[in-house]
Amino acid sequence: MILAGWTLPEILPVFAAGAVAITALYLLRMRRRQVVVPFAALWQRVTRESDTRRLWKKLRRLLSWLFQLLLLALLCAALGDPRPDSWLREPQTVAIVVDRSASTAGPAAGEPDVTRLEILLRRARAELAALGPTDRALVIAAGAEVDVPGPISRDAAPLLRALDAIAPGPGEADLERGLALARAALAGQPGPRILVLTDGALDAPAEAALLACTSGQAPGDSPDAPAIPCRVARAGGPADNLALVAFAARRYPEDRERVEVLAEVHNLGDAPATAVLEVTADGLSVGRTELSLGPGERRRELLRGLDAARTRLVAVLSPGPGADPATLGPPADDRAYAVVPPLSPFKVVLVTDGTDLFLEAALLTLQDHIQLTGIGPAQASSHPALAEADLVIFDVGDNPLPDPLPSADLIVFDPARRPDSPSPVRGAGELVRPFLTEQLQTHPLLVGVVLKDVNLARGTRLAAEPGDTVLIRSLGEPIALLRRDPGDDSRRPRAILALGFDPRQTDLPLRTAFPLFVANAIAYFEQSRPGFVASVPVGASRPIAAAELGLESLGLTRVEVRGPEPDDAARPTPVDAAGVFRMRAMSPGIYRIRAVDGASAGAEVLLAVNQASVAASDLHDRLGDLPDAALAGPPPAPVPVRDEPLWALLLLAAVVLITVEWSLYHRRVTV
Repeated sequence: MILAGWTLPEILPVFAAGAVAITALYLLRMRRRQVVVPFAALWQRVTRESDTRRLWKKLRRLLSWLFQLLLLALLCAALGDPRPDSWLREPQTVAIVVDRSASTAGPAAGEPDVTRLEILLRRARAELAALGPTDRALVIAAGAEVDVPGPISRDAAPLLRALDAIAPGPGEADLERGLALARAALAGQPGPRILVLTDGALDAPAEAALLACTSGQAPGDSPDAPAIPCRVARAGGPADNLALVAFAARRYPEDRERVEVLAEVHNLGDAPATAVLEVTADGLSVGRTELSLGPGERRRELLRGLDAARTRLVAVLSPGPGADPATLGPPADDRAYAVVPPLSPFKVVLVTDGTDLFLEAALLTLQDHIQLTGIGPAQASSHPALAEADLVIFDVGDNPLPDPLPSADLIVFDPARRPDSPSPVRGAGELVRPFLTEQLQTHPLLVGVVLKDVNLARGTRLAAEPGDTVLIRSLGEPIALLRRDPGDDSRRPRAILALGFDPRQTDLPLRTAFPLFVANAIAYFEQSRPGFVASVPVGASRPIAAAELGLESLGLTRVEVRGPEPDDAARPTPVDAAGVFRMRAMSPGIYRIRAVDGASAGAEVLLAVNQASVAASDLHDRLGDLPDAALAGPPPAPVPVRDEPLWALLLLAAVVLITVEWSLYHRRVTV
């Protein structure tokens, strides 16, 4: 507290002089009026006071004297014009960045019934309570999306209301954008500083952004830009957490009316934990199992052969028998959603010269769940079926491949036979009478396929590139590989299966391994196509292809997106010419997407949205030990009065004291 008016040496003489004067007035003896009475002894007996009453008369005069001294002290203090230190310092502008990621819903250290976010908000309220009348502040909430619930203001009341509205959200905190927004808001403001409130459970980009902020120079800032002080206040807690990190459903290629459900549980804590996993389909329980996981252990549970008629699947984790509910961590990690993919034909186009009847026969046996179209090599560049195909198989013999190749997934036999052919996989030389000596038996394409003693007249050594999966080798040389190629569609890499031999030049079609290999290939590509598992993670606006969800994109210009709650309003969303729309899903659940126009007008599909982030579910503090200069220290002391001058309050207190004294005097308490 600082005196902005009279100094203490100036006030003390005034107070001393006033106190002496008041005391002198109280020491004056009161002159009593003399009255003549006929019998003095009788009146003396009536007016005689007891010792207690005489003592009280002395005490009440003392009380009146103290009242007057206190009144004098208040008036002298008002002359000094006392002010808090915060009123006289330079103005400050503080940006309070609050981490509201999923991990902040976890319990706080030492307070299991209080979340980490509640501890962070306590600190934010303390910062607002310490603002002086010339200070300003703003509140930034950093979750999967960044918003500003409390714009820059000198008034703490709206900022406190903004803090009350902040709640933990799904996903990670986008501190990179949050800190960039804080720096932009503080540009040109007096006394800028940034206070980051976090539990430290951050992903790598957020951690890097925070460390850059505390170092004084953020990425992208010019070297001449003034550094903005950036400090961190943390609220950690126990790291125990069991989380559902994966949940998906897929149809069986050989039985489209049945589905298989996968749920993956991860113990992200440092101690063993138990839980009960229950899966429901349209509200009906279809599976329940007890899980015991060690620290860091992941467990996958499969439910096979479920009826595909039930389309909405929910997985829920609950505490095991006798387990502490706190081991499950934030509730957002304990529930996941999935939908059964729509029943749509898998479109396969076979480009062949008609001489490989064994390949055609193997594909015809799968026609109960694929839509097969056969075309000749001359039509491989212009046939309309190629534009809609999910998988194109090239078995063209001595004919060249078309240029350009279709954008769908590809299976190509002996692609580098002809030098003038636009092969998606480059050849590295011819192999004469090769032997298939090595195969990747664990790959889904080769499950149950035995290639021992297969005779080949010739083959082509394939040039494998980084990222390729070599499936079959001939004496160490790659002769069959799987490649992921971005192709023309950057949203989804194209899969290419290249085999460096012509089946007609081998005895492989005469073996049971051949139709089994073809069936494996169809199942692999069908399960890899977009939309097979209709699920996306929560987060900001992201592109989604309508075709991936089972909606026909022809003529589609607009869709309606409804949230997981029944009363959520539909959000009209435009669809671009490529059949892609952007969706913002900030709450886990099952969303509904309805086509407004186009060939599939009125059709509605389901889309599951989950947290699906191990980093967001990990409650460990990954910031480590920060330097003392980066730490915010203890909460500041609140300012006793924000705006009103204290001398006015002192005068008001003096008026109240005079009123009390007047009341006591007229009630003859102090006289």
